[in-house]
Amino acid sequence: LVTRYDIAQQVLQDFIRRRPADRIGLVAFSAVPYQVSPLTLNHDWLAQNLGRLHIGMIRELGTAIGDAAALAVKRLSGLKESKSRIIILLTDGDNNKGELDPIPAAEVARAQGARLYTIGIGKDAPTALPSFDVSTGKLMFDMRGEPVLTSTILQPANYVVLGKMAQLGNGRFYRATNRQELESIYDDIDRLEKTEVKLRHH
Repeated sequence: LVTRYDIAQQVLQDFIRRRPADRIGLVAFSAVPYQVSPLTLNHDWLAQNLGRLHIGMIRELGTAIGDAAALAVKRLSGLKESKSRIIILLTDGDNNKGELDPIPAAEVARAQGARLYTIGIGKDAPTALPSFDVSTGKLMFDMRGEPVLTSTILQPANYVVLGKMAQLGNGRFYRATNRQELESIYDDIDRLEKTEVKLRHH
């Protein structure tokens, strides 16, 4: 069984490979944001760190969209010489944790000159959180091979808020319900954010 997280991780790996000239950083978040990688051109190292991530690595449950976006903006603010700064925010939940709400975070992104793309993935209805091994992120199954569900109910992504964030951040809002749609979204962002790179040969 392939999870939404597995699909998002694989699609993001492909996106990183297509942007060799970009400094790319990575922030993962649940109830708190966590900087997986600072902005770097060392994409092999970035991909390794992305590969090490799994569900449950951040033990605090919840979805802190505003705090995660604010941390991304903070990391981008050091790139004073960069002509283009973008944030891609991918979530399957609604903001329910953190100190900063999503809309003010998007306003901060706009003030810093960062373009904000938001992607909501997953189902439209609340769903039960499956049980998983917090040390590996692997789902747990019962004797019939069905995922074991917990009593925790996950709320779907808030598409209205994600749309407003993208509008404020001069980006675009997307929805994805499967791998093909998510790949198409990252293709679109890759096309929109093409930058000319000049190389000096000595």
